[in-house]
Amino acid sequence: MYKLIKSYLIVFFTISVLCGSCGTEAVDYGLGEYFEEIATATSGNTFLSDQGKKIRNVNEKPAFEAGERVYLNYTLLPEATPGFDYTVRINGSSKIPVGKIKLGSQADAESAVKEAVHFESIWVGSHYLNMQFYINYKSEAHAISLIADSTRLDSDTIRMYFEHNPNNDPAGYPVRAMLSFDLKAILGEPENNKNMQIDINTNNYGRKTYTLKY
Repeated sequence: MYKLIKSYLIVFFTISVLCGSCGTEAVDYGLGEYFEEIATATSGNTFLSDQGKKIRNVNEKPAFEAGERVYLNYTLLPEATPGFDYTVRINGSSKIPVGKIKLGSQADAESAVKEAVHFESIWVGSHYLNMQFYINYKSEAHAISLIADSTRLDSDTIRMYFEHNPNNDPAGYPVRAMLSFDLKAILGEPENNKNMQIDINTNNYGRKTYTLKY
């Protein structure tokens, strides 16, 4: 279960304001064109985007560990690097925590704490399920995970439930958060063409089920 702690919350806010839904899209606010994207680090300064593009960063810093999920704000450079699709200069970056997917029964899912969140967006990129949402945070770490129905793993449609336990955190202020969930461990490769139904308790849409293709 992922513990949402204060230091990550500050990073989340920065990511979400800059990132939107985090596709590869050029942005120009009068300061020159740059791109915003979620990727997975393959080494300290190389990345694989969720669209399968290999990215090399020319900056010495920041450096990331292989396997870390990262939000990137970068400028494309004209030079080519053999073996890479893009050579870039990173303008800003932040780590994106990877949440835990737990296997459980329907009873486990029903009994889990599912405090409502203000939901923003959900999408699949590569073998990751990505989410953006607001939580009401003051001082206590929130526990967040997905519970996958273990009885339906062999079916064409997988049911998952968004678990959010604020751990008696007092009323505070809304903080925007982003998480990735690695689907490969329980669903295999994306070409398996599974349907996912993700049940989320929201305070802006009520109890909502999102259906996505993996």
